[in-house]
Formats: sequence, structure tokens, C-alpha cells
Amino acid sequence: MNLAFVGAEVVPWTKIGGLGDVLGGLPPAMAANGHRVMTVYPCYDQYKDAWDTNIMNEIKVGDKIGTVRFFHNYKRGVDRAFVDHPIFLEKV
Repeated sequence: MNLAFVGAEVVPWTKIGGLGDVLGGLPPAMAANGHRVMTVYPCYDQYKDAWDTNIMNEIKVGDKIGTVRFFHNYKRGVDRAFVDHPIFLEKV
């Protein structure tokens, strides 16, 4: 089965509550059972183990057009995609 998990946090990169634990542990467990798994998260920082894919897309956020950039990591049998956009750091 092909599975995609989308969330706001994931262990070990980001943890605020229980969601980070679930999305850090469940996808690798599903991959260990033979499923193809991908996770998608906001890129809140420059993660040393995620590489820049050089893929960029324009998206509309509210009334503005913005550019998103994608980073990737393969860890514990799971493709990890990180979406980089300035809006993720606006309130920090």
C-alpha cells in the first residue's frame, strides 16, 4: 500500500505534543511492514539531514503568490518531504 502522512510536527525534527510522536513512529512502523510511506511536513528550520531537491512551485496564500521549496530525507524506510515557505517562520 502507498501511504502519505501530512502533519505539522514530526519527531525527531519537531515536537510540540503527541502528534509529533505519532508521526515520528507510525510511518516507520508501516514501512517496516512493507508499505511505501511518505510524510510531508513544514520546514521550520534548516535540517542538516534533509537535502534541497531544487524543486520550487508557486502557490497562492491568501491574496499573495509565494514560492515553496522542497527538501527531502530518507530515514527508517520513509521518504520525508519538508515544505519550505516563509509563512512557517512568520510567528517565530
